[in-house]
Amino acid sequence: ELRTLFNGIFKYAVASGIIQHNPVAWIKFKRAERQTRDALPKDEIIAFLERIKQPKYDEIRQAMYLLYFFGLRPCEVDNDVHKEGNFLIARNRKRKNGKIEYKKIPIPTQAQGLIDWNKPLTFQTQSKYAQDELIKDLLNGKTGYYLRHTFSTVCQQYVRPDIVDIWMGDSPQRLVGKVYTHFPDEFMCEQMQKVQFPLP
Repeated sequence: ELRTLFNGIFKYAVASGIIQHNPVAWIKFKRAERQTRDALPKDEIIAFLERIKQPKYDEIRQAMYLLYFFGLRPCEVDNDVHKEGNFLIARNRKRKNGKIEYKKIPIPTQAQGLIDWNKPLTFQTQSKYAQDELIKDLLNGKTGYYLRHTFSTVCQQYVRPDIVDIWMGDSPQRLVGKVYTHFPDEFMCEQMQKVQFPLP
């Protein structure tokens, strides 16, 4: 974190003509390896959905359903997340340069009986640490991101990958998909109803 901070300061100084060289560029730097996550197998999904009913998970239950049924990142389950008609609206937290963009994800029929739309949809824990510990306890040591991978894997068994990319807030690789494709709400709802999420 400090290297990134100083690198930005010195780059600005070089660009402004204050200094000629960025001294941080001489420091060897190895990027952290990205942690590989897999989708949960069906038996672990069923176990998760059974365990989440326990009172000790009351503070994270609503948010965990959002991770499972909508593929949100844990950081996207915040005060911006809300229901509008047949859609869940959430801010896409992976946009660069402060760009604000929202995801509009159809609500699966299977989620309707589990999510209480009259209660807060966010994590209700006192701290991020308490939140992470409860999630790891619930998922047998795994993080909430495993549910994002699970959402993507389940959805792609029933609908086209480019539609799943839109729901997840990932930019399609092709410029044509990124700029020119605008599916109507009715179509997106129809696509989501094709998905069969494993349930107990």
